[in-house]
Amino acid sequence: MSQMRKSIITGEWVIFASNRHKKPYAYNHGKAVKENCHAACPFCVGNESLTPKERYRTEKNGSWQIRVFKNMYPAVDDITFEKDNDPFYESAEGMGFHEVLVDTPVHGQEPHMFTDEKMYEVLCALKNRAETIGSMDGIKYVQIFKNNGPMAGASIAHSHWQLIGVPIVPTEQTRALSAFKKYYAEKGKCLMCDMAEHEKKEGKRIIYENDEFICFIPYAAKFSYEIFVVPKKHTSTFVSMTEKQYRSLAEALKKLITAVTCIKEGVCYNICFQDSPVKCDKDYHWYLRIIPRIGALAGFENGTSSYINPLLPEDAAQNIRDIMKNI
Repeated sequence: MSQMRKSIITGEWVIFASNRHKKPYAYNHGKAVKENCHAACPFCVGNESLTPKERYRTEKNGSWQIRVFKNMYPAVDDITFEKDNDPFYESAEGMGFHEVLVDTPVHGQEPHMFTDEKMYEVLCALKNRAETIGSMDGIKYVQIFKNNGPMAGASIAHSHWQLIGVPIVPTEQTRALSAFKKYYAEKGKCLMCDMAEHEKKEGKRIIYENDEFICFIPYAAKFSYEIFVVPKKHTSTFVSMTEKQYRSLAEALKKLITAVTCIKEGVCYNICFQDSPVKCDKDYHWYLRIIPRIGALAGFENGTSSYINPLLPEDAAQNIRDIMKNI
């Protein structure tokens, strides 16, 4: 059962999903984290019966290349959900859609090993599912994300992405949209477009760019080596991009993820799409974050929602640029 409760102090929504503790965990923890190879991988070829019924797939030469199905342990659900009736607090039914997208049939193959064409196919599949989930009744926001490695929240080692559609606009996106609207009202321009232009002019935090995307360490990065991947042209949402933009994003992601894997051995990372609400607002400018998981949140961060980053963005950018010279 899933339920959503809103903090009366911060306005943030928390999802309670009691079934999540039952999900399998494919890693052993010791001095070094390693995969537990004794359990059958539900995402591998031949184990398709271990997952729920497919909702989408791509094939090549009669074999699947990408599979999508409902998460067996969903954070939100389109079937079983509930609402609390406490009159003092605000809650909502934990209604929504939670899908898994397995991006490769090859166990052990990770995105930095993909070709640009393979990455493009993955992005097209994500677009398909985001559009489908976003069209469902009651869905106001679709979050696309990837947890790569146990320190990034992955419980299964086989490479995969997730999409969660929820009946509310989360706090992060609400705040971003408010900032975009305020900036446009004051300056008549897009905040993210101006940020991208400023970063290109400054140059010191830029790590990569191509025809359609500019990639940089944000000025106030919360995490060491956090990367923003921003469309150069004003683009409100991920699903509204042109084919050229999807191909350019595939090229950028391949290069950036490869660089991230070279920061340190066994680095884990998250990819988070910071997208527009389903009812797309023209003021929003979508972007993508890559967050290497180096270090962990501690008492100050948890107590204040402020972050301590031990690495200046300019130094992080230089380190990434040095890495990219050799890959």
